[in-house]
Amino acid sequence: MLNEQIITDYLMGHLSEAERIVFEQRLTSDPVLRKEVEELRRVWQDLQNAEAETDDEMDALFYRSLQGEKMLETTIVALKPQPWLTYLKYAAAVAGVAITFWLGRQSAPTQIEYRTITARPPVPKSIDRQQSLPETVAETVNLTNQPKKKPKEETISQQIATLRREMKMTQELVILSLLKDQSASERLKGLNYAAALNNPKPAVIQALIKTLREDESLNVRLSTIETLERFKQTDEVKKVLVNQLTQTSEPTEQTTLIETLVRMRVKESLPIFEQLQKDEKVDRSVRLLAGSGIGELAMIAD
Repeated sequence: MLNEQIITDYLMGHLSEAERIVFEQRLTSDPVLRKEVEELRRVWQDLQNAEAETDDEMDALFYRSLQGEKMLETTIVALKPQPWLTYLKYAAAVAGVAITFWLGRQSAPTQIEYRTITARPPVPKSIDRQQSLPETVAETVNLTNQPKKKPKEETISQQIATLRREMKMTQELVILSLLKDQSASERLKGLNYAAALNNPKPAVIQALIKTLREDESLNVRLSTIETLERFKQTDEVKKVLVNQLTQTSEPTEQTTLIETLVRMRVKESLPIFEQLQKDEKVDRSVRLLAGSGIGELAMIAD
């Protein structure tokens, strides 16, 4: 059983930090005690909200009621009703209505506040206030007609745009790192990532060009050709592919380059196609494909 004075000290915030923690733990595990404390808390709040002027007799009645309250583990003993408590409840209700009315006035929309101001009669004692009233009304109308801003939505959009830029930068850094890897499978992985980019930075394009020129793996070079084809709008890429066709002697790579240049409609590759077609050292299938490419590009030129 707890002492009633402890409850009073708890409600008034007079307990030490350690005592408060122990008491709140007891409240958590004891529903009977918790309910009784809540009832006393409501009585205490009614007393504070009513803002009544108490005298010695009322204080004596209140403390006698607290002394008669027993903290039991299994049962709840309600406070003995007092006549003055009823009056306090009425006073609290009246105060609550007054506060609600005041809050309603304070939270009224701007337009309603504007109408209320215009309906007020002029006050002779405040000439300055009468003179400034039209300006106040004009400011109220301007504030009402102004479009509502959405800073939060703009902030979210900016955050999303920033996040996308950071993700793209991270992806490009990963691609550049993979293209320098010693493992051909890792370089192929980097090429797959690069193929998914839209408008890659020049650093990525240059890394792909270097891979096409210097990589020892045929599969990596073939994959690089396919990746560069995605960026066919770049004149530099077209020149690199045409130049690579003059440098390689690998039939598979030659075939891939010829097909790519025809699809890209690179007319600058016609002289190279003619050289391959006439060179007997070149694989026969490559010469036939070069001849076919000459016909297609010639039709485009005409």
